[in-house]
Amino acid sequence: MKLKSADLEKEFQEVGAVRILNFLTSRDLLRIKELYDELGLSDLKGIYSNVKNKSSEYNTKVDVIFQEIYKQSIEKHFEGYQVGGGAFLIKGTGNESHSSLHQDWNVVDENKYQSAAIFCPIVDVDEQNGCLQVIKGSHKWFQNIRSFRTPTPFFNFNQVKKGLVAFPVKAGDAIVFRHNVIHGSKPNLTSNIRVAAMVSVASKSANYLHYMKEGDEFRVLKADNEFYNNELSKLYSNDNINIEEINRLVIEPGMVLDFSDFDKKYKEEFPESFLGRMGKFFKNK
Repeated sequence: MKLKSADLEKEFQEVGAVRILNFLTSRDLLRIKELYDELGLSDLKGIYSNVKNKSSEYNTKVDVIFQEIYKQSIEKHFEGYQVGGGAFLIKGTGNESHSSLHQDWNVVDENKYQSAAIFCPIVDVDEQNGCLQVIKGSHKWFQNIRSFRTPTPFFNFNQVKKGLVAFPVKAGDAIVFRHNVIHGSKPNLTSNIRVAAMVSVASKSANYLHYMKEGDEFRVLKADNEFYNNELSKLYSNDNINIEEINRLVIEPGMVLDFSDFDKKYKEEFPESFLGRMGKFFKNK
């Protein structure tokens, strides 16, 4: 998987995320808005995606339409790719709508392949209503596994003083960000729900996977559209899922990340300035 633009590909490799202008048309945004209206959401305070609790029929409908909408622009900007599932990512209003800094689940074997989300809001997004922010280069730091049962640590924005890159965008622009880059967004402080469509892309030869932690092993499950549209909601409701197992991995050091791992690596990448250290010295006096 590679961006056709050399400049965008360089930024994508260095930062872990990149902005692509005018990714979707106004007609595309209207189709997304019409599909969103079917959800009937109101007074939303947190973060919501349809894959958590909607019917498999609705999730499949969203997936098919989003892939159709994205198809032409993905072909224009990417090479060596395959397209994964599509879903809404909706931010409510107020302080509960923040998304702490984190990594998304692995969807491919990241030792061999790349994967990313293509996030496209249907309204203008800035820091006032919670634009995406990433820690520059953090996708290169770890080779950890993240999943429903093995979440990444979540970090507050006040724990991160350096390295944050914000991505304000206009409606129809896209942000492509790696699933393993550490990212998040601050609260939506406006009175309007922020609606965005998201589709995943991955290296063409990769298998889509989900890692299910059981004891000291990971069950590696086939995670095609059937998994996300029909089975994923069962994880949230503690129901059994019926997905093909394709491998098992013994959990080894480094596969599961904790906050101390992040803290150590972050301080190596973004060491405190001399003035900062001196300020703490005099404060402790």
